[in-house]
Amino acid sequence: MESRVLGAINLIGGPGGAIFETSAEIGGSTLPFRLELDYPGRFDERQLEQLDDILLGWERIDAMAEESLTKAMENPESAPAQLFQLWEDEDPQRAGKTSQFLAELQPLSVTVLWDIDGIHKDRIVMPYSYSPLAEKVTLRFKDRIGVEIDPAPRGGYQPLR
Repeated sequence: MESRVLGAINLIGGPGGAIFETSAEIGGSTLPFRLELDYPGRFDERQLEQLDDILLGWERIDAMAEESLTKAMENPESAPAQLFQLWEDEDPQRAGKTSQFLAELQPLSVTVLWDIDGIHKDRIVMPYSYSPLAEKVTLRFKDRIGVEIDPAPRGGYQPLR
């Protein structure tokens, strides 16, 4: 099969599950991309067309992520707010610059879990950070729910050393 976005889809695995990994231009950035299938035998041209439509309309996913991250900043206990605190502490000139922090947060990778059984399951998982070396905030796009953000690690985020 050939994707309009991802090129040739060569699944690795078998009847019990398969993956496809590549780098892809998504939302204006080249990101590591992973497709996970529980039932690879069911993944056909029609489903590939649906995946391409999602990837080609990525602005909607970006908007949902941005809205979720912005809203989470209102809660000082949220992972984005705690990561913001770490980001601020790294440079005193950043104090209070929430919009700059949010602009610097970028997805590090995209994992699409295409056919997981059940409702309210992760469909897209994306870690975000302001630097590939810094701590990350993970967004989960859940079936029938929307975006959920993983909690911050126990003990909070740790500064780079």
